[in-house]
Amino acid sequence: MKLEAIPASTVRRAAEIYLEKAYANADTGRKPPEVRLEGGDTASDLIGCFGDESEFSDGRRIGRYVLRLGNDLYPHMKLVLEECILRDEYAFGVDTHDDLNVSPDAPDYQRWNEVRRHNGRLANQIETAWREERIPTQRDIKNILGQVEQISTSPRSVLVVDDDPSIRDTLCALLERAGLEVRSAKNGREALEEVRLRPPNLILMDYQMPEMDGVTACEELKSDPETDEIPVLLATRSQVDLTALTYADGFLVKPYRQDILFSLVRKLLS
Repeated sequence: MKLEAIPASTVRRAAEIYLEKAYANADTGRKPPEVRLEGGDTASDLIGCFGDESEFSDGRRIGRYVLRLGNDLYPHMKLVLEECILRDEYAFGVDTHDDLNVSPDAPDYQRWNEVRRHNGRLANQIETAWREERIPTQRDIKNILGQVEQISTSPRSVLVVDDDPSIRDTLCALLERAGLEVRSAKNGREALEEVRLRPPNLILMDYQMPEMDGVTACEELKSDPETDEIPVLLATRSQVDLTALTYADGFLVKPYRQDILFSLVRKLLS
């Protein structure tokens, strides 16, 4: 939805639902922050209450506005209102902030993975509750996708790997409309199983995921002679670890832009 088409009451309700779900466990003793979303009739009027994480890509501003509301275990999770794939179309989402690069050798690595899983469960609960109240989420973007330019005139398959179901479903819908055969996986380990079962022509993979991240999965694929020629496009919202440059065939910055995504997919498939 356009920012000016989202009522201010919807923004306030989205924040209320977030806090209800994120702080449902009172045993931790962590209390929800106070949120003031005052003034105006639309989301455009409330943007000043948000942190601005907008970026510039190809000479235009890509809107991303956040409230760092945290949860009962982790203070950095965010409510996000951002432009998603389609120009000027905004939706609500939860940034679990799971792109922090923690080495498997770190003493708190297992604990960090527990927090990641906790954040992921909360994000799903929050976004499900939003959809039940017809608050626009990233998953709704796929319902307004129009006809798109065909990427390839010959049969080509893409494996989409992302632990966020909203992003995964939207990307699958978009690439299918572009004439590609699309399969999906929710983490690197599942992606490896899919690739060995039926190798795709291209893998579009998130950089940070639970169970197995995109860099580790990419490294395994590139070290196997049977899969090393499959191009891998890594997508990330965070700073890329330079070691990933050794393995990936391309990088894509989130939030996705349809034109940039199609350009890179077309190039790698060729």
